[in-house]
Amino acid sequence: MNMAVLLVLSSLLSPAMERIDSTLEKAVASARADAVRAAVEVLAAEGTSSAIEEVIVVALLADDAVVEKAAIAGLVGLQPGSGLDWLCTQANQHPRKEVRDLLIGFLAERSEAECFRVVLQALYDEEDSVALCAIEALRLKSHPGSIPHMIRALKHQEDRDRDLSVVAERIREMLSDLTGADLFAASEWDALWKGNKKTLTKGKKVDATKIVLKGTGVKIDPPSFFGQELVSEKIVFVLDTSISMQEKDPLPEGEGDGKKGGRGTGVDSVNKKKDANDELPNSRMRLRRVQRELKRMIRELPRSFRFCLLTFDRDVNRMSDQLVSATPDQKRRAIKFVDGFDPQGFTSTDLALDSAFKIPGVRTIVLLSDGMPFRVKDPIDPEQLLDHIEEINRFEHIPIHSVGFKATSGNAGGFLEELSRRTRGKYTEVP
Repeated sequence: MNMAVLLVLSSLLSPAMERIDSTLEKAVASARADAVRAAVEVLAAEGTSSAIEEVIVVALLADDAVVEKAAIAGLVGLQPGSGLDWLCTQANQHPRKEVRDLLIGFLAERSEAECFRVVLQALYDEEDSVALCAIEALRLKSHPGSIPHMIRALKHQEDRDRDLSVVAERIREMLSDLTGADLFAASEWDALWKGNKKTLTKGKKVDATKIVLKGTGVKIDPPSFFGQELVSEKIVFVLDTSISMQEKDPLPEGEGDGKKGGRGTGVDSVNKKKDANDELPNSRMRLRRVQRELKRMIRELPRSFRFCLLTFDRDVNRMSDQLVSATPDQKRRAIKFVDGFDPQGFTSTDLALDSAFKIPGVRTIVLLSDGMPFRVKDPIDPEQLLDHIEEINRFEHIPIHSVGFKATSGNAGGFLEELSRRTRGKYTEVP
């Protein structure tokens, strides 16, 4: 930040910081949402840049989700003027990404052209999390006028050799929602836009069966894990190694010796189920299946990927405290880590996810588990865990892709699916 900007910031900060016992500061200290909102509404009505800077310093940097939400709600009545201009400036330039994130979400709801331009500029933010916030804000608006801007933002990702970044994938998803097409390279999307501009600007979608654009762009096939494509080059795998992972899953329909092991009732049925499980090959043990798939995937990871493996049962065990490059040496290290998996203990999903979020630079999390979060001492409330993840992820926007097992679906599958839904990830069920 240059000296001129620092001087402006200093002059604007001083009035806010002089209000040591301001109404907003007292409201934030009380952590009462209604009091925070009322105090911000007064400052929004004042509408000066110094009043709005107080909102930023005191409320948006409070590191409290309730305070942040109330403060944003209190800003709704802000009229065009120096205060809104200052918000627009800070949405792109504030040194804290948390502030940029909150302001982008707020400005995306405004009708002013300048606010829309600020959101578009955030597509190029140096922090992926802020760019993801802007993409989500534009996706919710679902306006066809965003299409050419999204194409340029995708080209920006490609120019930085980030074809498989989460940002690039989210842009493609949004373009697909707006156009009905399923393309990869920015050049393909650009050709689609130029050839169908009249149709698309009316909010209509193209007929995907009539799109002939092959050869204009090169699709990069990403690696996959149990069929789920990994479109992030900074990824943490969170792997369940609890005692239930030593169970064996039934053979897929049509495989094996013809025994179907149908549902029965009573003791005889229970004994048949036990016998059928004993007869299953060791290759159907969940943990062995996960180990095989992990090692295959690790071998195929492009060198551009950075990754980390983390296992959890009663405790959490990490391959490393940071992401490592997919070099031959690190791949050998990862495979050795995978070979050491030993199923035991409970399913401390909460500790595992907290640990994954603490790994610097992570942009995607893949969670594999065969059961609900469970611990005898200090029980885990699944709904509270979902809310906790939403809170700690509010400024990161990290998608959590989850992988479950068909044999243990139901509550477990429902939890994993909801976790992915709340973080805009995807849920995959393994047969």
